[in-house]
Amino acid sequence: MTNDVVDIGKGEPDFHTPEHIKRAGHAAIDQNFTKYTPQPGIPELREAIAWKFEVENGIHVSQQQVVVSCGGKHAVDNALRVLVRPGDEVLIVSPFWFAYPEQVRLCGGVPVPVVAREENGYLPDPAAVRGAVTSRSRVLIINSPNNPTGAVYPRDLLRDLAGIAVERDLAVLADEVYEKILFDGAEHVSIASLDSRIAARTVTVNSVSKTHAMTGWRIGYAALPGTLADRVTAVQSVTISAPSAISQRAALAAFNGDQDHVARMAQAYAERRRYVLERIDRMTALSTYPCLGTFYCLVSVSPLLGRAVNGVAIGNADVFAERLQREARVRVVSGVGFGAPKHIRISFAVGMDTLIEGLDRLEQFVTRCVME
Repeated sequence: MTNDVVDIGKGEPDFHTPEHIKRAGHAAIDQNFTKYTPQPGIPELREAIAWKFEVENGIHVSQQQVVVSCGGKHAVDNALRVLVRPGDEVLIVSPFWFAYPEQVRLCGGVPVPVVAREENGYLPDPAAVRGAVTSRSRVLIINSPNNPTGAVYPRDLLRDLAGIAVERDLAVLADEVYEKILFDGAEHVSIASLDSRIAARTVTVNSVSKTHAMTGWRIGYAALPGTLADRVTAVQSVTISAPSAISQRAALAAFNGDQDHVARMAQAYAERRRYVLERIDRMTALSTYPCLGTFYCLVSVSPLLGRAVNGVAIGNADVFAERLQREARVRVVSGVGFGAPKHIRISFAVGMDTLIEGLDRLEQFVTRCVME
């Protein structure tokens, strides 16, 4: 291979959007389905999503309680805009997806990280969550399967978190966009499916981006309890009006059409995950807790911090990632933005050839760090 940068950090499937979904997008254009749609999404797509929540997740919502957005990130932002007021505190399990704290701040809220420790499989301690609640706490954000850790929250843990939310009157924002990417027998459970009390205070966010390799189509969606969908629709009406009509038709085909591609992608990720874990295990200066979901490994570079490469001290994961790209032409994602300053995130949503080359270069770089 050339000396071009090898990217093993990008959080995007390397698979193409399945043909039947692309055909639905083409058909929408050919049929001139290119005008504004209802602000919360076209009725047939909202109905398909409500059915999906009912059958696959055990979440009971009507079509009127579903809002289609421009991606999962937008769905999270919509929900926070109606749930958070200036000064409100939002509990976020850390490590976290980098956007959550910033979205909270955009609402005038205060993000409150609750650390989930690696030795506990990055699962949050309910006692720590309870201890972080104050009179200003309004929302608890959970993300399972988790980006960047790959943790998958078991049912008993979700019951404990649900109990805290009900007891302390917290809304829950559950981000489940990686629900279909699971390993080693892990089970995805939607917290809103546990009982009616937690369902009444939980916003469940999802997306077609990862499940159906549709990142660029920009379609996310949320199940919203009570009349919250009306408030989210009001926000959406003055921001983006509605998602792309063409993309909504494609998403409808994703829900109603053949699903074989979902299992095929998950199987490919499982094979790549196995390879990544084996390679990281061979690099004695690095370590990772085996992810049970998503297509990420959060890798500790802690033993290398304080060392120098070509005279530049590696102070945290930002510096490690910058030096890795500069010296070895490998791109990973620093964990600093995820609340994990001693870690990097490696993605295996890339082809095996890219993984092999990227990990070869990473191993060579790590060896240099150890020797210098």
